[in-house]
Amino acid sequence: MKSGKMIGLVASAIGACVLASAPAHAGRYLVSEAQNNVLACYDKVYVPATVEYNTRGILVQNTSVDWEIGGDRWLKVRHPAVYIETRRIVESDHYKLVPCP
Repeated sequence: MKSGKMIGLVASAIGACVLASAPAHAGRYLVSEAQNNVLACYDKVYVPATVEYNTRGILVQNTSVDWEIGGDRWLKVRHPAVYIETRRIVESDHYKLVPCP
């Protein structure tokens, strides 16, 4: 067993000598690598306009009630109001950039 311990001590001493000489060159080294020119990646996505429609935009005719007479029959008829539909653009169409997956 003494020879096993002796071999271990010699190996440790050799390792210590190698490590002691290593710090002189450990701070600097050169590596060849390709540089990537892409800094960021985005996908262009179309966003359609957001439009608000108002079915009661401009009043043309108010609600009314009429009598329709046909022979001996009298009918009370309701006519609903009439409107012109209007629209308003809340957000115009545009493109947005979304990060690539």
